[in-house]
Amino acid sequence: MTLERTEAIVLRTHPVTETSLVVTWFTREFGKLKTMAKGARRPKSPFRGKIDLFYLDEIVFLRSRRSDLHLLHDCFLEKPHATLRDSVRSLAAASYAVELVEVATEPEDASPRIFRLLRDVLDALEHGHGEALLIWFELKLLAAAGWKPKLSTTDSASKLLGSLAGTSLAGAQRVRLNAAQVIAARELLWPFWDLHVGRAPRSRNVLIQKAEG
Repeated sequence: MTLERTEAIVLRTHPVTETSLVVTWFTREFGKLKTMAKGARRPKSPFRGKIDLFYLDEIVFLRSRRSDLHLLHDCFLEKPHATLRDSVRSLAAASYAVELVEVATEPEDASPRIFRLLRDVLDALEHGHGEALLIWFELKLLAAAGWKPKLSTTDSASKLLGSLAGTSLAGAQRVRLNAAQVIAARELLWPFWDLHVGRAPRSRNVLIQKAEG
């Protein structure tokens, strides 16, 4: 086994025994990968309070030579993004962002660009968001993964998506969309996602329910 160190964001955790977790991370140097966190569910575990959804950590893991499940050796909490749990709306938005990354990426396909994009959007979501920010993130993620949409300039939804795709994170945070604009943008963007990525994120339904509520 080889010892590796990297910054990583928690995409998912899954209990596998009464005491251990499998953690899916998106890492700066290695892309999406899974580690076994042995004993992480024990009250006195050294991992206690360091592994949860959206957490930004520095991790040290032992790379397995026989499988894609590696062994978590050490973990240092850098940022918990705690305020993302302060409201159902922010929790739903952040959950959608991390699931988009999990669905759109292949195991251990390094992309520092996607890592920075996810890190930055989670930071932005802690300060609130409009629907434009999530649409911006989805556009940027598609482009980073190699599926940049080709947008026409003949209809309003395409023009809106083109404008968002060309702006910065700070610019996207300032954009406010009405309900009709959000629906039109999603009706154009989501079928493109489903066609090229091949899998719709399950948390998309939560976004729709929040919009309707």
